[in-house]
Amino acid sequence: MSAMAAVNFPEWTEYRKKNGLDPLGMQNSSVTLYQTLIPGIGNVTLRMRYYGLYAWLSRVYAKRIGDTNPQTWQRMIRRAEALYALIAQRRGDESGVTGSDWAQKTLDNLHGRTIDFAEAAKTRKETPDYYFAVDWGAYGLAYASQLFQIGIFDPSREHAIALPSVDLGEKLALAFDKELGELSGQFYDAILRGRVSLRDLDALVRLAPSGIRNGGTERKLYEDILFGRIGPQDEAATSRRASLLLILNIAEQIQRAPTPDDVRWTLYAGKDQEGRLFTPATQQLQAQTKRWRLYHANDLCHVALECLLKYILDTLDEYPRGIAPSSLIARCVDEITSTSPHPPPSSWNAFVASLPPVANPGDPNIQDTEFALVNTIMAARRPIHPCSADVARNALTLLAVLHRAFRANTQAITEELKNLDFTAFHSLLTEGRYLEQVGDAPFRDAVARIIEERVVRRHLWVALRKFQRQGDYTFLVEADDGLIRLREKDGPVFTNPRLGPAIRFLHDIHLLGENGLTRRGVEVLQAS
Repeated sequence: MSAMAAVNFPEWTEYRKKNGLDPLGMQNSSVTLYQTLIPGIGNVTLRMRYYGLYAWLSRVYAKRIGDTNPQTWQRMIRRAEALYALIAQRRGDESGVTGSDWAQKTLDNLHGRTIDFAEAAKTRKETPDYYFAVDWGAYGLAYASQLFQIGIFDPSREHAIALPSVDLGEKLALAFDKELGELSGQFYDAILRGRVSLRDLDALVRLAPSGIRNGGTERKLYEDILFGRIGPQDEAATSRRASLLLILNIAEQIQRAPTPDDVRWTLYAGKDQEGRLFTPATQQLQAQTKRWRLYHANDLCHVALECLLKYILDTLDEYPRGIAPSSLIARCVDEITSTSPHPPPSSWNAFVASLPPVANPGDPNIQDTEFALVNTIMAARRPIHPCSADVARNALTLLAVLHRAFRANTQAITEELKNLDFTAFHSLLTEGRYLEQVGDAPFRDAVARIIEERVVRRHLWVALRKFQRQGDYTFLVEADDGLIRLREKDGPVFTNPRLGPAIRFLHDIHLLGENGLTRRGVEVLQAS
């Protein structure tokens, strides 16, 4: 029997094996930041037109059915989503549609000219042939929370069924219905029947996510919603508008549709990869750029520390019976400090001072830029790729570069992050303050303290909190009889700040195209 097979877990708790998600408890601070940067859009709200679909569905449900039983509303949602997946797959070349794999399989294996999707619209408890595993579909998983936040839905005081808001939701539902035109009744009847013909699908394909008409009221409403011209006039709308305008500004500068990485690094570096300055014209956009820069720096900080964790885990792999923590840390320090051809600096502060600022932190072709350091770190992130001492040294270098930036921007970082609960949220602010404390320590001692206190002990503390509060067993290392040993591997990851869906939405409403800004995109930018 293997060592892992012989492990006996306590009888008084249910053992649930989970990945070491956020193993150092730092990713949650990045998540908190990006939620304020693009509110109303989620990481899994993948197509703009779902907003109109749900607004229309809620309105027609309230007027024609009116049943306040949540199960009836759930059945309506699931049937509408399954039908929408069939429509999208029938049109072809549609991404970001829930149930698309099921729909394509259904169309590929179709015998006859009618598809009965009522069975697939049942929940996974009711049928093995479900279109989507989550009981409340994409609506419950992704869209509902954003529909409420952005002002399309209002909660009801009398029941649990969502209602379109009087000003915004009703307008969007009517605009969607207008685009349906004569197909409105056909679409609604097919949802109720749970059955659709291929001829019906062929007629309905213009309802697919990419079918938003360029000159239509529906498209204009989506634009007005995203840019905060209608709906709640609050801080969230202002922030979303600023972030979307920054994306359009970057598209104009690089002359193509940007990727999420283009946006991240341009806002962080203040330059594009070709070294051209990125200078937003208004104070509001300049302030939003600074907030994005801080978010990305916060992400870089936890990536650097998670890389050190990966290095420790890979080193532990050589000691299946365990090793004393002091011996492990001493070995890691020896290997990391021996990777440099130069004598070790006298202190952590001397190490920071030895790293002069670079002209473009986002330049991939210059050594020791943040971009280049991250590239080497992420190349070794997977469990099958061992993290070398050289890569760990790059993580320390990235940490030192961020420490230098922390000193130059302490006030702005403190202002942005001061309201986080420091007992639960570790961030660029907490780590910058910590590095200030070890700055005068001898370099080897500082590295040892960072590894022990900010990586090993931090991970054990975070994993223990998850176990106590949620019952999730996320320990990557285990301590036993004075030794620690490897349990699972994990590697550094960036958080996902909703930029992919935001860029996709701008494509859906015809502000971005293959070559960057469309004519309407230029108009929106000029009007800002």
